[in-house]
Amino acid sequence: VGNIVSSGWFGPWQADSPRDTPVQGAYTFQHADLSTIKGIGGILSSEGKYSGTLNKLVVDGSTDTPDFHIQSNGHPVPLHTDFHAIVDTTNGDTYLRLLKAKILNTRLVASGSVVRLKEPHGHRITLDVAVEEGKIQDLLKLAVHTNPPIISGAVELQTDFDLLPGNSAICDRLQLAGRFHVSQAHFANEKIQEKIDLVSMRTRGRTALLRKDIIDDVSSDVSGVFDLRSGVLQFSELHFDIPGTRVDFTGQYSLDGKLFDFHGKARLDARLSQMVTGWKRIL
Repeated sequence: VGNIVSSGWFGPWQADSPRDTPVQGAYTFQHADLSTIKGIGGILSSEGKYSGTLNKLVVDGSTDTPDFHIQSNGHPVPLHTDFHAIVDTTNGDTYLRLLKAKILNTRLVASGSVVRLKEPHGHRITLDVAVEEGKIQDLLKLAVHTNPPIISGAVELQTDFDLLPGNSAICDRLQLAGRFHVSQAHFANEKIQEKIDLVSMRTRGRTALLRKDIIDDVSSDVSGVFDLRSGVLQFSELHFDIPGTRVDFTGQYSLDGKLFDFHGKARLDARLSQMVTGWKRIL
C-alpha cells in the first residue's frame, strides 16, 4: 500500500485487442508499506520509467527501503535495488529479467518471476539468486535475532528461491536450494574463537607453543549444499576447515532452534600423541 504519481502517454486504444494498447511514462511510488505483504516489513520508495503495451510493459526502476526486515527474525537493514522487468498489467504478473540489490555492504543479483496463483490464492515468487562477493554478517543480520551476528567473513552463494503465497509464517512457506562458501570467517564470541584457535594449534601438533601462551588467531572456511523446506534447513554436504583440521558432516537445523542434529568425521594433521603434552603424550 502506497502513493503512486505517474505521467505519460496512453493509446491509441486498440479496440480489437485492448491488451496491445501502447503506453509509456514515468512514475514515483512513495510511502509504500511492505508490512501489507505478510512476513516482511519496511517503508519503500521507488521511481522509474515504463514503455510498451498493456500486456508487455517494460519497466526500469530502482527502490530504496531504509528499514527492510523479515518480521519474525532479523533486524532492519537498508535495501536498495535496481531492476529491469516485464509486466503484464492485465493480471499483474511480473518477470524480473535483472534485479541488482544491495543489503548493507553485500550485493546480489537475481532474476525470476512474481506470478498470480489461483490455488493457493496470491502471488508466487521464484528467483535465481547469486551473491559473488558478500559479507555473511550482512545476511545474518537480516535473517536472525543474534546481534552482533555469530560469524563474519566473505560469502559466495547461489540458491533457488521459491516463496508460495499463504497465511503461515514466511519461514514455513519459503523454499531454498543451493550452495554457499564462507571464507576468512571469525566468530564474534571471543570464547568460541579462542577454542577454534586452540583446536587448530593442537591439531597441527604445536603444543610446545601453548606453554608459551602463543596461540595463532586462525580463520575458518565453511562451505556446503543446503535445502530449506517447511522451516527445516537440511545440509547434504557441510565442510568446516581450519589449519590442522577438516570436518565433513551432514545434518539438519530447524529455524525455530528446536532441532540441531549433525554427524560427520574430523581429519587432523597431527597424531594424537602430538596433540597433548606430559605423560599423556608418552601414553
